[in-house]
Amino acid sequence: MITLIIGHRGTGKTDLVKRMQLTMSHPEVAYLDLDDEIEKRIGKTIRELFLEHGEAYFREMEKQIFLEVLQKPYRDIFLVLGAGFDVTTVPADLHVLWVKRQTDLDGRIFLNRPRLNPDMSPLQEYIKRASPREVRYQEVADEVYLMPEGIFEHHHQVLGLERRILSGQLHNVTGAITVESSIFKKAQRFELFKKRYAGRGVDYFELRDDFLNEDQILQFIQAMPEEKIVFSFRAVKDRADWWNSEKAQFILQKASWIDWPLELGVPTDVLDRLPKEKIILSAHESVHLFDLQKLENEVGHLKFAPLIESFSDLQRLHKWQQEQDDSRSFLPRSKDGRWAWYRLLQKGRQMINFWREGQGSAGDQPSLFHWMMTPAAAKSFAAVLGDPVVHSFTPVEHSDFFASRNLPVFAIRISREEWDVAMPILQELGLQYAAVTSPHKERAARWCYHPTLPAVNTLYFNKKTSKWMGTSTDEAGFVELIEGVGMLAPLQKEIAVWGGGGTLPMIEKVLPHANYYSARTGELREGSESADGLNPKVVIWAAPRVDDTYMPPADWTPAMIFDLNYKEDSVGREYAQLAKANYESGLKMFVAQAQQQRMFWKECEEKA
Repeated sequence: MITLIIGHRGTGKTDLVKRMQLTMSHPEVAYLDLDDEIEKRIGKTIRELFLEHGEAYFREMEKQIFLEVLQKPYRDIFLVLGAGFDVTTVPADLHVLWVKRQTDLDGRIFLNRPRLNPDMSPLQEYIKRASPREVRYQEVADEVYLMPEGIFEHHHQVLGLERRILSGQLHNVTGAITVESSIFKKAQRFELFKKRYAGRGVDYFELRDDFLNEDQILQFIQAMPEEKIVFSFRAVKDRADWWNSEKAQFILQKASWIDWPLELGVPTDVLDRLPKEKIILSAHESVHLFDLQKLENEVGHLKFAPLIESFSDLQRLHKWQQEQDDSRSFLPRSKDGRWAWYRLLQKGRQMINFWREGQGSAGDQPSLFHWMMTPAAAKSFAAVLGDPVVHSFTPVEHSDFFASRNLPVFAIRISREEWDVAMPILQELGLQYAAVTSPHKERAARWCYHPTLPAVNTLYFNKKTSKWMGTSTDEAGFVELIEGVGMLAPLQKEIAVWGGGGTLPMIEKVLPHANYYSARTGELREGSESADGLNPKVVIWAAPRVDDTYMPPADWTPAMIFDLNYKEDSVGREYAQLAKANYESGLKMFVAQAQQQRMFWKECEEKA
């Protein structure tokens, strides 16, 4: 079988194929990258081809060599296509795997790839092309792999799970998945879906009458007769004749559960025609909670899935679910998917809990990968706390450490204003280990009453003493990042620090004689020495991407940019490109400080 791997620029398709070759190696299977094949054939880099001949020439060459690669004599081929490959020309009989990350549409800035629209900013260039590509990928993809952020070859637990997902060797999946109509567009897609999930221990397959037509519903039930089905009414329509039809009787008989939403009104027909033990009564608006509870004794299960905006509401409805945890399921929703961590926390604690393979029916449904990484009914959990956190590598970076303790690691977004409310609630829910990012490091220091540090990035909750302990590992990571640059006081005068936030005290400790600038005003910070006429050789970038971030003076010509961020849309990357400077992302700092975090947590465990 030939599998084409598609996805946006910088998603990590090439690295994925290298990992697949490492974990799924077989002499009759080829793991190839089309760009590599082009470079081998032409003897030039992709960048050189773009610069010398333009994009149109490259696209023609891409198509030609693509067709040649398909003829290679292997049993199976996994072939990475460039983000701009015309996927509408892909033969219908080939398997197309869309590799997707949650940060795909945030934008990425590249320092080692050809510019496609140099008249735009790097971020504008990416975003302009990403949106239409997203639509095309959605149309042709037979399978979607929602890949977590920050996978590297040393993450053994993660690599093992990735191999099982991509090779279809899953078992004891649990949870529920909503079946989407896209799997019926090609016979091959449905067969692949069955191969992935039939007999793999999925608790429920949800068939919704607003997503699927009657024939698709019947086809699914007949093709997967051993699986448990939740048939969900969602479409507003007249069902007077439907109830007595042969198709309706077959669907109602085969379904394990029938889900009726209160948004369609009181379920009179459902209550009259079906045994209560088979009925799920659901609601998706907060105003329907009272009506939901009024009918609790007349149905088998309640499912409440409202939009939730605060940690206080989350806590209140969590307690509601826990009061009758065998007959109630609580599935919070949001506009940005921020409650996916809570749904993972509830794995094994309530009857209905959804994960997703592709778009899913709600953004708060966790990916299959994160679902499988999460142990059921864990007593405690670890998390990265910040805003934003969707890009964070922390859950993957610490996966081996916490897997050995049978604990999950979540990414939890907490805004600046929510910290004091959110932390007691998270503690009550079981938070025991935390990596803290912007903008909360100063608050975290006050939270654990640290006697000396003004900001901490690591917390541990001692259950015996009911006290939080904290430390900062940023200094160790920062020293690793800059590798001794400017350690001598005279040399530090050639260094400019742009921004700082919660890391500023740490940077000042390491580089006391550097020049410090506010990224919000562009002015020299109070206490810094006069820097008139400064043209620094090194810029330490410590500013986030916000609307009021200033760029350094245009006449600066630094040779090196050290970025404390590793996010791929960092303004530090953009500045390095603008200044034509060498660039080092904050990844090295992140890995070094994460190692120190694990040492701190282990020491805390030993003392507890």
